[in-house]
Amino acid sequence: KQWYQRRVAITAGGDYNPNLEDMDVKKALDLLQGAAEDETVSNEVFEKLRLEIWCAVIMKDDWWTKCHLVAPDQIEQTLFYRAVILAYNSGMLVSHFLPTVDQLLGLETWGEVFVEEGRRKQFEYILRSGYEQMSTLGLVSH
Repeated sequence: KQWYQRRVAITAGGDYNPNLEDMDVKKALDLLQGAAEDETVSNEVFEKLRLEIWCAVIMKDDWWTKCHLVAPDQIEQTLFYRAVILAYNSGMLVSHFLPTVDQLLGLETWGEVFVEEGRRKQFEYILRSGYEQMSTLGLVSH
């Protein structure tokens, strides 16, 4: 269990590495898939790893953290979107490896990032819009 936690934290940037790239995310998702297949990894540990990876991916994209409203077609330029595509193209069951919007919104991290309530509402809108856009493309279930 500790191996997965340490390895995924390093691969996914741990403290939300601003240099996180597509291949780092691919490695983290591969490790997450390995954790899902490892009977010694509890559901609790898997969920923690899954949320950690996707939170790091979201934090990488500046427009998420600064709450810039974007056109739906601009989501394709984000690491978040590319990571979903990468998981999908790798044959991963995206609905198993991608947390729900509500799971992501429930993370304590956002309380630290968005101290103003209005900014958090904007973030929620952007995140839900991103999921909606990916849903219309058949990448995630909404």
